[in-house]
Amino acid sequence: MSQIQPVIARAEGPFTPEQLPIIHQATLAVLERTGLRVDCADYYQPLEAAGARVNRVSGVVTFPPSLVEATIDYLRREIAAGRRQYLLNGVTNPRWTPPLGCKFGGACIEYLDPERDEVRAPAEGDLIRLLQLGETLETVGFVGNPVACLLDRTGQNVPGPMQRIKTAALVAKYTTKCGSTEVWNEHELDFLLAIGEIVRGSREAYLARPCFVTAKETIAPLQFPADDGRILLLLARRNLPCLIVPMPISGATCPSTIASNVVMANAEILGVMTCLHAAAPEAMVAGGVISGIMDMSTGLASFAAPEALLQDAGLAQLYDRYYGQDLAIGTGYIDAKYPGAQSLAEKTLKMQMAVPQGRANFPVGLLAGGKRFCPVEAVAELEIATAMQRLNTGIATGADDLALDVIAEVGIGGEFLSHEHTYEHFRDFWSPKLLDRRSPALLDADKAKDLLQTAKETVLQLWQRDDLYQIDEERGKAIDEVVAAAERVLR
Repeated sequence: MSQIQPVIARAEGPFTPEQLPIIHQATLAVLERTGLRVDCADYYQPLEAAGARVNRVSGVVTFPPSLVEATIDYLRREIAAGRRQYLLNGVTNPRWTPPLGCKFGGACIEYLDPERDEVRAPAEGDLIRLLQLGETLETVGFVGNPVACLLDRTGQNVPGPMQRIKTAALVAKYTTKCGSTEVWNEHELDFLLAIGEIVRGSREAYLARPCFVTAKETIAPLQFPADDGRILLLLARRNLPCLIVPMPISGATCPSTIASNVVMANAEILGVMTCLHAAAPEAMVAGGVISGIMDMSTGLASFAAPEALLQDAGLAQLYDRYYGQDLAIGTGYIDAKYPGAQSLAEKTLKMQMAVPQGRANFPVGLLAGGKRFCPVEAVAELEIATAMQRLNTGIATGADDLALDVIAEVGIGGEFLSHEHTYEHFRDFWSPKLLDRRSPALLDADKAKDLLQTAKETVLQLWQRDDLYQIDEERGKAIDEVVAAAERVLR
């Protein structure tokens, strides 16, 4: 029987407490009976030494339950001792929240230009403007790579090996809120770390606040690809954040039930964690999930279906309450292709699912299942996110909050508008920047100006500011030197 004991936490979710050990035991059964295909041979010897069974021909590893639970116990102890899990990823949100919460990220390959109202491949200038927008917005605390740098200033394709370096260099130059960017192979990592050290000021400062690395993915069902395995092992051995994020699709890459989706995703996360712990015993690893369902009417994956939300929430609950760990969930991905009623409804549902679990650092601006980034959508979602956070703050009941003396003083039939207590507290109410609270008469005269139109005007006005951030000249030149060195090596 399992030796894992539940961890009491505030976060709730769709499972009852009695169901959590059932999900855990089912996960152990999958890893012991079916296993995980591990394509990177660097893990084989450490796993065998730890007690796993490795088929070196097929690459399939099966894990004894005691080995998986030893990994969970190790992480639990390290977290209890004060070590931090860094869940660096721009399209998911963990419980950990930066000083100001929401995220610009996604490495999208499409950009919805608000000035031309067109969808196109993102260029260098587009990325710069998005980075500066994220820097300017107070409710954004994490700016990674909202779009990939596919085209340079002249409109020419940026070579594949240089896209990640170029993107990280631009992030470093145009925002102080540097978050995660893509890492595709070990040759890029040294250059990304060099840029990170320039931004943070030293290697020690960088390790204290890492950036320019992100999650890697399993391939459902139950496959740990070689390239992702090598990158995660390289990160682990350098004491850098290690995050694995499966994307199971119910009805396609896992069975058509919510519980089986949770079990399959958990098996991939715990399998990879166990691999990394065997090969790099002191590594601090973490997990996330972006789940979906197969919509049989369209033949496409849906990331905003209510079942997808339940799958993510259920797995997060398991990690919060049973494993004593954080877990990043996929609130960034929605199905809507353009800003509108569908996009805001889908994102509101995802936010409402995440906030009660303490996950409020939402990725914003992502459309079409993470393929497309739109700054207008991002600004509109920030309005909803701020309201959602306010909705979940609770209610104070101190003497000044109950205001019994004020009620007695004003009495029956009086008014509170002119009272000093109102003057002291009216700013406590959240004041929207985009939602329209004007009188109906004014609205009738300006029907076309809805939330999205106001969001668009906000974006365009912010881009007209003359104080948009750019890094100082000295550090900018140092970053350019790293990019030039990378071009000599990676092209």
